[in-house]
Amino acid sequence: MGFFRSVLSQRASSTGASGVATPEKWVEEWFTGGSSTASGPWVSEDTALHYSPFFAGVNAIATDVGKLPLPLYERLERGKRRAREHRVYRVLHDQPNEIMPPVVFKRTLQGHALTWGTGYAHVLRNGRGEVTEVWPIRPDRITPEVTRTGPGKLKVTYRYVDDVNGIYTRLFPDEVLPIGGLGYDGIRGYSVVKLARQSIGMGLATEQFGNSFFSNGARPGGVLKTAKKMSPEGHKRLQADWENLHRGLDRAQRVAILEEGLEWQDIGIPPEDAQFLETRKLQVNEMCRWLRLPPHKIGDLERATFSNIEWQSLEYLQDTLLGWLVTWEQYTNMRLLTERERPRFFAEHIVDAITRGDLKSRYEAYAIGRNWGWLSGDDIRERENENPLPDGRGETYLVPLNMQPAPAPNDPPQPGRACPVHPGCTCNATEHTT
Repeated sequence: MGFFRSVLSQRASSTGASGVATPEKWVEEWFTGGSSTASGPWVSEDTALHYSPFFAGVNAIATDVGKLPLPLYERLERGKRRAREHRVYRVLHDQPNEIMPPVVFKRTLQGHALTWGTGYAHVLRNGRGEVTEVWPIRPDRITPEVTRTGPGKLKVTYRYVDDVNGIYTRLFPDEVLPIGGLGYDGIRGYSVVKLARQSIGMGLATEQFGNSFFSNGARPGGVLKTAKKMSPEGHKRLQADWENLHRGLDRAQRVAILEEGLEWQDIGIPPEDAQFLETRKLQVNEMCRWLRLPPHKIGDLERATFSNIEWQSLEYLQDTLLGWLVTWEQYTNMRLLTERERPRFFAEHIVDAITRGDLKSRYEAYAIGRNWGWLSGDDIRERENENPLPDGRGETYLVPLNMQPAPAPNDPPQPGRACPVHPGCTCNATEHTT
């Protein structure tokens, strides 16, 4: 509190008095976070989620990342297998902690990363150093700090401050799983809310304008004018009577009776002249640019058709989700696996749920793989979440009858093949010499 009081005294002496009833902007920012915008609304990591396009974008990315399974694999001499016996597999794929399934844990952490810039999880280990649980941490309570430990050597620790519960501690790298986006130092990601606060504020301002417009009976503001001079008491009474009779949706479209030469004159700008609807459409695309989303993911289907929606979904996977998925995989390998385990084990998402096409397209692809010999019946059934065929009937691989393995350059001639010395002969040159 000593540091806080010293800062308060310095700011008060330089900017003038600031009381509880009329706090300055910097005092509000100190306690609540966020900042004001040119359009008026106050934007913080919490209030930004009140804006539907931003919430829809964050929810879409966080939910899609959360629903994709993240198993732990073991590298084999050829291929890989699921390392179900490993504790990290159970944490990532089965149950991260006592109260959260994997989809909720990942969705929460990804949502923090999209709003605060970086999401953090506390990694708990047993006495043998094995990961047992991971818990999301509120991003506003943790601060990464970089210290120099030697020439060209840096160490990252995380300072955790919880004034509500009186918890103050420092966490080491193996105790924290960070998930961050684009940043300036490779440790902390930029907060999209802070960078896009003017765009979000503009969207919130248009919503407030629409609410105010419809609460006034869907009419722009105006004035009552008269050539006569009115007393202050008469002015107040007229204003109160007019608002009581005509303000609000339940009083809209009432007939106004004007006395004493009063005239009504519009002074507001009609919504069509203010480009109200066009502005709201523009702000939807603006949020898509900030979050790198195709518009159809947040409900803007104006340019989506049956012919291009599948390709837009693939672009969404490649351009939006893939960067986050790789971030999850690499940080999981760095923070949850030991240095000795990393050459053997690795985490990787299963993206089949997003990349798979419609039923007809899938079956056509299966037919190609089956006919050319790299898919068996059981392979196909496993991809369709079905059990194998009984008695091993689905384990057979088929190959075209008119195909045979190509010979290597040093393989001896095979019987029945053309003689390289005498054209048209099938003796394989076993009885002929050059």
